[in-house]
Amino acid sequence: MSLGYEFKSARQSFHLAVGQGAQIHVEEYGSEHGIPVVICHGGPGAGLLPASSCLFNPRKYRIILFSQRGSGLSTPDSLTNNSPIQLVKDINILLDYLGIEKSVIAGGSWGATLALLFYQHYPERVLGLIMWASFLAEQSDLTWLYGPDGAGAQFYPELYQDFSCGFKTAKEILTYYYASLTGDDELEQHKAAHMWMAWESKLALGLRAKITRVEQAHCAIQQAKVMCHFFQEDNFSQLCDISEFKASLCHLPCWLIHSRDDLLCRYAPVQRFAQKHKAQFYVLENAGHAQREGDYMDAIIRASDLMLCRLH
Repeated sequence: MSLGYEFKSARQSFHLAVGQGAQIHVEEYGSEHGIPVVICHGGPGAGLLPASSCLFNPRKYRIILFSQRGSGLSTPDSLTNNSPIQLVKDINILLDYLGIEKSVIAGGSWGATLALLFYQHYPERVLGLIMWASFLAEQSDLTWLYGPDGAGAQFYPELYQDFSCGFKTAKEILTYYYASLTGDDELEQHKAAHMWMAWESKLALGLRAKITRVEQAHCAIQQAKVMCHFFQEDNFSQLCDISEFKASLCHLPCWLIHSRDDLLCRYAPVQRFAQKHKAQFYVLENAGHAQREGDYMDAIIRASDLMLCRLH
């Protein structure tokens, strides 16, 4: 079991203005002259994770992490001018600022969604894709996550009864939480964020799920807001065809890593996507959605090392 490449402090850390008064927080690791890789974090709303740099060889890669709008240390923590299309535009602006013509794009969960969306809009800037625990954003995914017949409701019916607050459909549940999280009642905000993040954590980690601590309350509210925001119809509709590329990805070095028993991000759509585009596909057993654990890390590192071989 690998612990990843040695973690070292960032070579540089800065905020980049990307328009509409927004600034994204960026950190760079690895070699200044290495193959660039942009890592898109999950959530949505989780913010960059410095330890993600350990998944890529720092002697060979120029490793770029950034927190998406409204996430992490990016400012402001607002939902205004914050949409999936805007996030991919921000990546394009970041590459321009860094003087990078083409980059590997990587990410897990929502980060994989964003990586695919970026490729869809800017294919000429992508050297290759590495994605894990991928969320392909099909409409049925919302039913899978939040509906009464979804995986969570079937595995954890007692918790789902509390989470669903008596509503009968995924759409009603999303509408309720979005209103609670963006309303003026702070107590209601805290309650909704706690329930939302507890549900997310349970599906991702099962028995290893942790309770949000009081000092994390603001972060939990903001992440829950961002997640619920992107799952509203006007934003989610921007993602609805990322798994249905008109052109083939067969020419592009592409790795997908996925656990068969992931309750958050369904295995079958990713398996079909990999088969359709003849992507390299690593299947993990009994790993769930826990992307930071040994088997997952080993698989991602293997993919990142093989990407170097392909690109060289």
